[in-house]
Amino acid sequence: MAVICHHVDKCLSLPQTISTMKLLIRLLACSLCIVSFITCQQVKKKEKSTTSKVQNTIPIKYAKGFSITTFTHYTKVTVFNPWDKSQVYADYYLVKQDSITTPKDGLKIKIPLKNLAINSSTHIEPLRLLGELSCVNGVCNKDYIYNPQILEGIKTDKIKNLGDSYNTNMEQLLLLHPAAFMTTAYNAKDENNKRLEQSGVKIIYNIEWQETNCLGRAEWMKFIAAFFDKSALADSIFNGIESNYQFYQKLAKKATIKPTIMSGQDFRGNWTMPAGQSFSNQLFQDANVSYYYANTPQKGSISTTIEEALIHFHAADIWVGAQTNTYKELLATNEKYSFFAPFQRKKVFNFNKKSTPTGGCDYWESGVSHPDRILADLIKIAHPELLPNYQTYYIQPLH
Repeated sequence: MAVICHHVDKCLSLPQTISTMKLLIRLLACSLCIVSFITCQQVKKKEKSTTSKVQNTIPIKYAKGFSITTFTHYTKVTVFNPWDKSQVYADYYLVKQDSITTPKDGLKIKIPLKNLAINSSTHIEPLRLLGELSCVNGVCNKDYIYNPQILEGIKTDKIKNLGDSYNTNMEQLLLLHPAAFMTTAYNAKDENNKRLEQSGVKIIYNIEWQETNCLGRAEWMKFIAAFFDKSALADSIFNGIESNYQFYQKLAKKATIKPTIMSGQDFRGNWTMPAGQSFSNQLFQDANVSYYYANTPQKGSISTTIEEALIHFHAADIWVGAQTNTYKELLATNEKYSFFAPFQRKKVFNFNKKSTPTGGCDYWESGVSHPDRILADLIKIAHPELLPNYQTYYIQPLH
């Protein structure tokens, strides 16, 4: 009888057990749905945080070589290829957090940069203007640098010399662990830069030297500023330079006499002069001087000889860009210089007013960022009556 009762109790409890199991299954299914829902929401939230839309395009007034576009979560900086208009030289995606997802067609760089190695002295002045000169930890061609702060850094070993800009000391550069290396770009990526890219160094290509407009060259400070999250400051500084330039440009138009000008110097049988579509010729025109090659279609420079220069420039009023400091030194390089009227009238000038014994010259260094100063200097020597109290910044007469 006891055995029978035991089997009856088990049979009576079976429906309850089944009911409990069904309840547990339902609870488990609900839990899985809730977890799935939360996971989907997190994924959607993550996707939303890394999906960026165009917010603004930074105005670039004169430069043709780059663009800056701000998106929701990053800034895109594009360097165009001046040798192939259909191609982009490089794309950079600037982020403030490493977790931000960016398109795969460019290099992601975290900003603001904490340090930077550079291979051209023309990068120094924009960094100084932006208050970021102290971030420089490596330079090339130290003998051709003028900036006192950089030279002091090299002297105290706070800034490393990376050797020749065309053959960077890779070992030294890698030891610096720079956040990026800003280098001059060329028609084709050279083997030196290719090796640096392969080693993991983030290379920022700067092609300011390809701009034919002198204000366009100066405007590349906006390009550099983007990597330090200082676009507003760069815009303000550039507007000041532009305003100064336009002031001197208008002033030069008041001159009643338009003197003729010649430029450069013969070097081993080759005399290089600015072409018509060059930034130097633009400065000549804005300074209201007459220049023989002003209307030539070429960019960059024109290669000529001292004999041809004598034909076109023997009676010039002003000669700028001589490479010596004295008339005696100039004559020692070629006696034919004595046939030029500017030599005879002591109207020969160089750009060495701010220079170092090793070859550093501020004209070639900071002049790129200050075309207003160069224009004022040219007006001073061409039309001294327009700027009676002005002291030239880069240009000085031979003695």
